This record gives sequence, structure tokens and C-alpha cells, in this order.
Amino acid sequence: MKLLDSLRSALRSLVVNKLRSALTMLGVVIGVAAVIAMVAVGNGASERVQSTVLQLGSNLVTVTPGAQTDQGLRGAGAIAQSLTLDDMRSVSEQLAGSIQAIEAEQTAGRWQIVAGGTNWNAPVTGVTEQYPLVRDWKLAAGEFFTESDLRLNAQVAVLGATTAANLFGDGEAVGQTIQLRQAGAAGQRARIISFRVIGVLEAKGSTFGFGRDDQILVPTTTSQRVLTGRTNAVSSIVIKAAATETMAETTEDVRAILLARHKISDPQAADFTVTNQNDTLAALSTITTTFTLLLGSIGGISLLVGGIGIMNIMLVSVNERTREIGIRKAVGARRRDILMQFLIEAIALTGTGGILGILLGWGITEVVKRFQPDVLVVITAGTVAVAVGVSVAIGVIFGLYPAVRAARLHPIEALRYE
Repeated sequence: MKLLDSLRSALRSLVVNKLRSALTMLGVVIGVAAVIAMVAVGNGASERVQSTVLQLGSNLVTVTPGAQTDQGLRGAGAIAQSLTLDDMRSVSEQLAGSIQAIEAEQTAGRWQIVAGGTNWNAPVTGVTEQYPLVRDWKLAAGEFFTESDLRLNAQVAVLGATTAANLFGDGEAVGQTIQLRQAGAAGQRARIISFRVIGVLEAKGSTFGFGRDDQILVPTTTSQRVLTGRTNAVSSIVIKAAATETMAETTEDVRAILLARHKISDPQAADFTVTNQNDTLAALSTITTTFTLLLGSIGGISLLVGGIGIMNIMLVSVNERTREIGIRKAVGARRRDILMQFLIEAIALTGTGGILGILLGWGITEVVKRFQPDVLVVITAGTVAVAVGVSVAIGVIFGLYPAVRAARLHPIEALRYE
């Protein structure tokens, strides 16, 4: 019996038992659909996390203050303000040819903002003039601070999109004056400081649940001298490396420069921490990959159950068609031909179920997109290929035993079977 004849015979048997074939395929259909839909959710979560991190800027190396370590003992209490604007300038000068941009930030806390008759509360941060370059953040209107603004401690401000909308609505924010107010301690007057708005940032949305558009940026020197009193100290220094490939080298260069400036010989005793975006993305990627594998494994269990169902039905089919097998062997069919016929039936069931499962999985993702637009789902060619490949492999694995059992039937005993 030729392969083509075996294929025709197998497909004919499946068509004759339409309902049984459909029910047998159902487990594979659900399994493949579950794998595709769940892995698509995992892939979407991975891409969402990556894009969220990159919203902060690309190729970033960040330096933050840390408690100093002495002979293996790390200091307790509040983190020291160990970073300064001079540190930023030193890094900028020594790495001028190998980095794209650098900026320093100082958090100034939340302030009550008054513009005309409107009140709003927003966090205020002091930043340097290269903030838009480092953070890949363009302005929707106006302009950003200049080096002159920092040198003169200018009382100018750039508003986030949400802050501007809440203070001025649809009106023009650039050129307006806002007041930053903070209640004084007992017996002291409230602080009221006026700033002129010179720009509005484009909307960026939220990052890990924190709205980035509700903020006010002022020159770092102004924050230090007018708002916080922490002269020269900064909360972080952020460097934009020349390329992703040079981030590790830039990280080591920055660490070496700051260790020398702070006169620290042992890197383990550093009073600052240097991290780069690649390390952050790698750590988050590990988490999302584990999450995706977990979801895929749940779908894989459904495929396994579908495979067991196929084995069960194929064993029943072998018992029902014992006399047919005996007749075929009596007229010359070889053991290999019988084996091939039943194996083709199992593969046809799982292959067809795999294709239908792809369509069902795609349909599920489309429903999710329509009713949950905030949930990102991503179907990749690799996911589809793996799902179908696994379904066909299950057909071979779980169909092999029934096929071998059918091929080993003795023709005389098969003909006697009632």
C-alpha cells in the first residue's frame, strides 16, 4: 500500500466518523488556542514593560546616592546627599566624547500651585538643561531651560501636560506666572515663590502606575537655592550613553570617575550606586519570560489532555476495525502500511486541530483587544509555529502506540474477531 493510499484511507475513516473526529480534535483545538492566547498575553506584558522602561529614556546610566560602607558596615538612616552638580560636570567633561548627554536632578517635594484662581498640587523637580535629550522628551510648547538659566538661578518653570491642563485648561500656559506655595512650620509664614512658565512638555502617560505628566520642572540651581536649601546636592545624575553596546563601559567609566572624586579606594565602600538600563531590562525580562512560560505551560496541559484523548479514541478505533485490519493484511498489506495509516489519522486529527486552534487563539486575542484595549497581546510567528509543531508531535507520540498495536495484529486472529 502506497503512502498516498494510506493517506486516503485515513482521511476517509475520519470523514465517516465526523462527530467522533470533531470531539477528538476539540481537546487539541482548545489546547493550541490556550497556548497562543496565553503566550500572546505574556509577550504583550513583556513588550509593555520594555516600552515603559524606555519611556524614561534610552541607553541610560543612572547614579544615585547611597549610604557609605566602612569595613563591611553600611550606615543606617537617611541616604546621604553624596552627589553634587560638580560631580555631574566632572563626568560630563571627562566623558564628553563618549556620551550623548547628561543631566542632574534634585527632588523638591510636592508644592501647592496657584495660577490665577486655580489651585493644584504637583511634585517639583530641579533638572539641568540637557534633561529633554537624556529623557527623550520633547516640548509641546515653548522652550526648555538654558545654561544661562541655571547660572542665574532663574525662577522659570516647565510644566507637564497634565499640570498645564489643570492650571490653565485649554488656555496658553507659556508666559503665564504661577506661584509655588508651601505651608510654614508653627509660627512661620507660608512660603510663596513666583515662577514664569517658559514651556510645556509633551504628554507621556504613566510609568509603572506613576503619572509622569503631572510635574513641574525648574532649574536645578533654583531648586537648590530657592526651594530646598540643599546647595549643590542632587538626588541623581543620569547619563545617556552613546549606544546600547557601550552602556557597560560607560557605567564603569562613571563609577571610576566618581570614586576618584569622592576619594574612595574600595568600590565596595562607594557612597553612590551606578546602574544601567540594560541591567534593569534584563531583570524585568527574566520576570516576564518566567510569566510567559508559566502561561504557556498552562496551555500545554490542555494540549497534553487533548493528546490523551486522541490516544483513547485511536485505541477504540483499532478495536472497532480489527476485522478490517485482518482483511487488509490478508490481501497483502504490510505491517508498515497499517502503522502508517493509523499514524496518519492521528497526525491529521492534531494537525487540523492545530490549525483550528490558531484561528480560535487569534479570535480570543481580538476579543481581548476590543474589550480590554489596555491589555497588550502580541502573537508571534514563533508562538504559532511552536503550538502547531507541538500539536503534531502530540499526534505522533500519542498516535504511535495505537498504530503499533494495530500493525501487530495477526491477520488470522483479526479475521476471527467479532
